[in-house]
Amino acid sequence: MDLRKLFFDMIDAKRDVYQNAQLFPQNRKDPKEYHERVFRNKEYKNIDQVADFISYHDNDDDHWREQNQRFLKYHQSLNPHTFFNSIPIDHYIGLQTKLPELRNQLVIDVGGGTGHFLSSFFRYPHEIEYFLVDPNVRLLHDQFVRMYPELLEIPIGHIRSYAEDLPFKDDLADLIISSSAIDHYKDYKAFIKESHRCLKKGGRLLISSHLKGSKSSSSNQFSFVSLFERSARLLHRIKNRVALDDHVLEFESTDDIKSELSQLGFTIEVEETFKQYFYLVAIK
Repeated sequence: MDLRKLFFDMIDAKRDVYQNAQLFPQNRKDPKEYHERVFRNKEYKNIDQVADFISYHDNDDDHWREQNQRFLKYHQSLNPHTFFNSIPIDHYIGLQTKLPELRNQLVIDVGGGTGHFLSSFFRYPHEIEYFLVDPNVRLLHDQFVRMYPELLEIPIGHIRSYAEDLPFKDDLADLIISSSAIDHYKDYKAFIKESHRCLKKGGRLLISSHLKGSKSSSSNQFSFVSLFERSARLLHRIKNRVALDDHVLEFESTDDIKSELSQLGFTIEVEETFKQYFYLVAIK
């Protein structure tokens, strides 16, 4: 991809807030470059440089195409509101945990969606070996490309798999991430168990998300401007036929997650609940 032409064409191309996004594929490594080193099971389909374990084992191509089209529609309809309100959460967690300072680490981002976390969280993304794991093949929204152009340059391992059945070898990763994703898994306990297996001794697991009720507990003061903005955002999502909520579950507190971590032998290094959000870092 010619990045000079891409950004040159964006100059003076006025982008409306509710204009549907342009989507870009990540710079994906060929799975052949790393599968012998990282995968415990070599049976997968290589589709557009994505190591697809789900289609190989479940033969769910038709179901997945329909589901993935819904997610792509969702990403096309995302607007800067989502971006600018979510990024400060990651910045805060990064400052509290110091994890963005990592270098020369193998990182697995489970439920990582677009893979933007590689640049929106880590300060040295070129020095991270990054694997994006998600059951859907989401693409990069142009708002991330505008802010983090290196996302189109840094090669990543892109893997289609479920959180409950990670395809990686034992004792492989330095860090496993679940950012705003654990409430989308079918079985978060199975994910934690798989993370324990895949992490090296001393490796870390970062889990962050929101607690139940956070979506409706906004502290913004009422104004006609904010009412107009929320109404416009709702109409935009309805127009694009995007679901308002796709969470499988919501946590009342972090107690159940911490209990599962302890049972598997994790040690919780740091944790915090703030403004109806939470994060915790556990060490194997």
